[in-house]
Amino acid sequence: MTSVRKLAEPVVGQVDADGLLLSADPLLLRLHFRCGGKEGGPLAVPQLAELCRLSRRLGMNLSRPVQASDDDCRIEMWVETRLVSADKGKRVDISIVDWKEYPGEESDSSDKARERDFDRLEGKGTIRTDAALRIIAQQMPGGDTPDSDSIGRSLLDIYDVIPPSAHAKLLEAVAERQPIRSQRVRQQSGAKKLFVLQGHPLIDKAGLFAGYRFVASPDEPDTAVDNTGQASVQLISDSLFGAQLGPALRQPLGKIIANAETISSKLEGPLRGDYASYARDIATAGRHLLELVNDLSDLEAIERPDFKVVGDAIDLVDLAHRAAGLLAVKAADHRIRIALPDEKEKMPASGEFRRSLQILVNLIGNAIRYSPDGSVITIQVSSEPGFSLISVSDRGDGIAAEDQERIFEKFERLGRSGDGGSGLGLFISRRLARAMGGSLTVTSVVGEGATFTLALPERLSQ
Repeated sequence: MTSVRKLAEPVVGQVDADGLLLSADPLLLRLHFRCGGKEGGPLAVPQLAELCRLSRRLGMNLSRPVQASDDDCRIEMWVETRLVSADKGKRVDISIVDWKEYPGEESDSSDKARERDFDRLEGKGTIRTDAALRIIAQQMPGGDTPDSDSIGRSLLDIYDVIPPSAHAKLLEAVAERQPIRSQRVRQQSGAKKLFVLQGHPLIDKAGLFAGYRFVASPDEPDTAVDNTGQASVQLISDSLFGAQLGPALRQPLGKIIANAETISSKLEGPLRGDYASYARDIATAGRHLLELVNDLSDLEAIERPDFKVVGDAIDLVDLAHRAAGLLAVKAADHRIRIALPDEKEKMPASGEFRRSLQILVNLIGNAIRYSPDGSVITIQVSSEPGFSLISVSDRGDGIAAEDQERIFEKFERLGRSGDGGSGLGLFISRRLARAMGGSLTVTSVVGEGATFTLALPERLSQ
């Protein structure tokens, strides 16, 4: 149920050039504290803090809708900013002229407090983020008070994902609003402590994704015994790419993509049409490079002798709909329709959820890339003794018989260039399928399209 506050007058606050909250009316101050802020500290409501930074960067007053959320509710506000000259730079005055609250999940606040107390007694910390993974509140093991320095910053700007190849999978989980299980991370600065995160997605009563609540448990570096019999620290990855280049490339590429998309969408003001087009090209090139980085990380992971997958109970029909949803915009850009099996149909299988989704996203993405505009991609499920199958069929140029095994080789692209592919997707997908006890095959006739079929061990319905 929506709670609308009839504001007799705007709720106001002041933020200095360093982002510190100088003053605030009680309603805003209470939200600031609920989001983990402290008196005189940085404005702890990430969306408001970002609007103030944007206003200061553009040098102009802004009027925008803003959403904020915490454990209790989601708040929709209409916020106006005004730049004011001050002794120490530009101060931003905030004026909130509309305020609507959407209550969160009903639960006893004492139960929540008791749960957090048990976490602390067990040496665990908690992190609460918004839907964009920006930290709203954080209290890590050993800390008596909330860590205010992290408020408003992205979780992935504070912690490195371990191993680096799991970075893309973490983002996939967030996009799918899935729980995040046993994800190792390392602080980027300070003591660089290791933690294991267990994340639970938060959905408000309006059915909207409101962010994550993470429980953080201290972790220790992997150890191994050297030839002297002494324990020694073992790196997560001893390769140059996994240990250094991958993490070093992801963050700047992510910022390039985000900034280019902001420019191309003209979110920060009007822009000449050709400049917006240039920005879109930059974003596309950045995404291609990021995909290559992720492919190389996956390649490194699957070629390690200790690489393993999990045997989850999955449904191939559900995975088909999820994968198609992730690529719906890309398909629409080419007027391509993806024909899916009925959602009521079931095809249970055994395989790691993330890896199976990764394979399907790769197969559908390739089908879109090589299909003519306006065509149809068909996804079907079937079974054979011991296996559940899902196939992706396109109406592209097809693959010659002599090339149908070559395309699964590392870096093989059959002479194609400029199509955005790395030549690793199918190689990685087949290796993943085999690691899960299945297979990935192709049948094709030149000029009549191609059908890729993923087979995974069957799972009897309960």
